[in-house]
Amino acid sequence: MNATDAQVMSWRGSGKAYQKIAAEIAEWARGQERGSVLPNNEVFGHKADVEASPSTYKRAKQFLVTHGVLETNDGPFYVA
Repeated sequence: MNATDAQVMSWRGSGKAYQKIAAEIAEWARGQERGSVLPNNEVFGHKADVEASPSTYKRAKQFLVTHGVLETNDGPFYVA
């Protein structure tokens, strides 16, 4: 499931680093096949112009799991 344009814009405009990163991941996921594993965190942090800790990236990914953009089975996150 893809995030809507409105959601991505809202997350990108947020003052929260995890939501800015989530916006970049969600936009990347749109062009990927279901099951595609995410690249390194730095790819998304660079695009979002955010420096973040590993826990912030994990929070962004978990946030996207709740929105149906990503999935995980106690392993890597992948496109839902």
